[in-house]
Amino acid sequence: MQRFFVWTLLLIPVLFSSCAKKVPEPEFRPVQLHWNLAEGEDEAQMPRKDDCVILLTGRLMGEAPVQASTVGELSYEVTYRRSPENAKIVEFEGICADLSIMEGPECRWKATCDEDLNIVVKFHNGD
Repeated sequence: MQRFFVWTLLLIPVLFSSCAKKVPEPEFRPVQLHWNLAEGEDEAQMPRKDDCVILLTGRLMGEAPVQASTVGELSYEVTYRRSPENAKIVEFEGICADLSIMEGPECRWKATCDEDLNIVVKFHNGD
């Protein structure tokens, strides 16, 4: 009887956790990013740029407009620079490389990455 009670106590959390509603993780869509340093910028002045690029890439793959895209693999031209307001922030501007789909909601975005590697992405398509 004690064994039954112990097993029941051990199984209850398992049962509840398996019945709990789980939010599905987003499917990461493949994206190609072609990085372009803005004219007049010095990459040496952006020490966290590589970390920002890695985090931004992962973030973009999970963003709603990218997830909803009907394009098989999105390709972006991305220009990056230091923010004129705060040199510790790196600004990124991405546009679809395929000009035939430029009207899509996934085709224009801007992002920032601060010194603490906080990424903010905003999609812009005439709104």
